[in-house]
Amino acid sequence: MEEGKLSIEKLRKQYGLPLALLCSAIVWFMGAPAGLSLAGHKALVLFTGIFVLYLTESVPLPIVSLAVAPLAALWSIVPPSVALESFASSPVYLMVGAFILANAMVKSGLADRLTYVIMNLVGIKTRAISFGIVLANIVMAFLVPSSLARTGIMIPVCLGIFHVFGQQGRTKFAINLLLTLTMTNATMGAAIYTATVPNPVTVELLAKAGGPVVTYMQWFMYGFPPGLLMTFITWWFIQIVFRPELDELPNGKEFVKKKLAELGPLTSIEKRAMSVFALVVVLWATGGWTDIDPTTAALAGILFFFLPKFGFMTWDDVHKNMSWSLIFIAGGGISLGLILTKTGAAKWLAVTIFKMLGLQGLSVLVTLIVIMMVIQYMHFLFVGTTAMATSFIPIVIAMAEHAQVSPLIFALPAGMIIGGYPLLMFYNTTPNIAVYGTGLLKVEDFPKVGVLVCLIAVIVYSICATTYWRWLGLF
Repeated sequence: MEEGKLSIEKLRKQYGLPLALLCSAIVWFMGAPAGLSLAGHKALVLFTGIFVLYLTESVPLPIVSLAVAPLAALWSIVPPSVALESFASSPVYLMVGAFILANAMVKSGLADRLTYVIMNLVGIKTRAISFGIVLANIVMAFLVPSSLARTGIMIPVCLGIFHVFGQQGRTKFAINLLLTLTMTNATMGAAIYTATVPNPVTVELLAKAGGPVVTYMQWFMYGFPPGLLMTFITWWFIQIVFRPELDELPNGKEFVKKKLAELGPLTSIEKRAMSVFALVVVLWATGGWTDIDPTTAALAGILFFFLPKFGFMTWDDVHKNMSWSLIFIAGGGISLGLILTKTGAAKWLAVTIFKMLGLQGLSVLVTLIVIMMVIQYMHFLFVGTTAMATSFIPIVIAMAEHAQVSPLIFALPAGMIIGGYPLLMFYNTTPNIAVYGTGLLKVEDFPKVGVLVCLIAVIVYSICATTYWRWLGLF
């Protein structure tokens, strides 16, 4: 099986670039379709090539994303200023703030303390410990706006639990805990605006397409109830599929109490970190009233970490742990989405998809379910959610315009599905890859849970968009 995976990986890397060039050439030589301008046709050609490169990763994704701006400018699709503006957009710099906040939480020791306090509260039964991971994910979704950072914080805790409880190698409890960690981390990402990058990307693309600006509190109001419901459903289903061998693990309470004792009382650094996190969270929560956007709040907050006497962070702390590649991927992906929108290519794609799927004349609910199903199971083809959001959200917005409904009805649940439900395969998102890298999971573990959970999510979000959200006055 390993040889098969290696051969597929080799083929993907070797032939990804030629395949991208071939697909782009086919789209170009087919000529501009009726109703699409020359610039729109060129944007479609560019999108085709970048899309294939995103899927195959034959060229590093940051380089692929960086190539969007010069290729669009050199081919006269859009002016250089338009092609480059997305690299300075709000979601990109929200990522910068997110990673620095996450680094500060880890360096201060606040992340470890929060985890052990929660586990001390829930008890030592295996199901309770697994639920403790869920609670930690719920709390950290507010505090750490990076799904990978949250997973990185919790993996050492999970491995420590396995070691102390005498768990050796691949066990059902290990599978249960690691899948709970990454999957409920993802589902909570859909609930909180700042918890995962596709959320602000969706809001940014909505605003750039002329739609309303969605605030932190609006996202919370619409996204938190279904996200929390799906988090509990996901956890419950994991307990059924991978029921732990033991109902209660020996020495669990002692392990947690020992860790808390080792941590001692709150340190000065932890108190300072906590005060900054509290400030940022308050600014995020009140952004609708103060007009302070999440990016400004995050960047303003992290400044305190570097102040003389108060701060405890250095630039080396940031530089060593910053994922610059994800920043480039986000910038290039948003740029690609903007190009599709400005040239009319997104709208043309939307109309074409409508005709292919036969959605004309269907109810909003049925149309939304079809859109959600298509997007949900496209996760099989994507590594990472940011590129997926920037590829599909402009198309979804254009489909809403064609259907003559508010773009929020389609785009918000689409963005939540993209960011919150990369559960089908281990390569769908970096937190999945991180837990898979422990060596305790197999590829097939993910779809055993993910296929059904993703189907339920489609139904939940579609119903929310056409009932509960309508009652709240979304449209």
